[in-house]
Amino acid sequence: MENLYFVEHFVKDKAGWESSMGKRVEIMGAEDMTIDKAMKQDEWGGHEVLFTVHNTEGTLTCCLWKTSSTMPLSEFQEFIDKFTGAFTTNKVYVVEGGLGLNLKKLDFRGYLRDFINTAQGRNSPGFLDASMLWMCHHHVTDASKWDGVSERLIKTINEKCTTPSDCKTLFNPGCGSPLTLFFSGGSDAVCFEATPAGYKMEDLQKDVDEWTDGSAINTLYPINDGESLNVMNLSLDHWCQDVFAWAKQSQEVTTKAVHATVTSETIPIASQ
Repeated sequence: MENLYFVEHFVKDKAGWESSMGKRVEIMGAEDMTIDKAMKQDEWGGHEVLFTVHNTEGTLTCCLWKTSSTMPLSEFQEFIDKFTGAFTTNKVYVVEGGLGLNLKKLDFRGYLRDFINTAQGRNSPGFLDASMLWMCHHHVTDASKWDGVSERLIKTINEKCTTPSDCKTLFNPGCGSPLTLFFSGGSDAVCFEATPAGYKMEDLQKDVDEWTDGSAINTLYPINDGESLNVMNLSLDHWCQDVFAWAKQSQEVTTKAVHATVTSETIPIASQ
């Protein structure tokens, strides 16, 4: 088993951060660089990066990391702080689960392939399922309301969706979500949002606030997907498949629990 850590790097020194990343690009852009060589670079510390995203203002970088199951959060925090130097403030979250988290697609080799291609001038394709990609950090302020959001989502899917593709109708036309990450402790989560070109940030903020129904403080970041890495493997289809299966499984668990309660509380009819 492995640990998944989601890291938000808040940039304190933009010039220094860009210079640090530029040095990594130079290493990956070497003519003789291969995926196998890149995997052996000391800077990874034996860990794996699954994707990197940058916001459009260059003030936030986020990465999803995979480590060995024996590495505690405090040790990984120390590694990350050394990895980025003094250029960023780093917040690390333990990932407990996700929707659209397809680790067969989001792997280290795919990440390095995209990194090397970008560094050698063959630009990353970026996110492929929509024109615009956003990240929303949900800071949960009302746990019961947040649970209610999930319950309504499950109910809606079970009432209106007969196939995973039907889950796309949960969103406004042309919109969707390719990835949701749930963090340890239940007080935070991250959703990636996809929208058509020209979608305004204030409109998406309204959508997200209505969706979460006062249960969380929602902070939106527009993503520069062209400069991000391995986001072409984020998929609206994967999210729909996962959320559909989750809703159906939740319904089965609820149905079994209700049936067990009714059965245990039923007064047996006396034999005639």
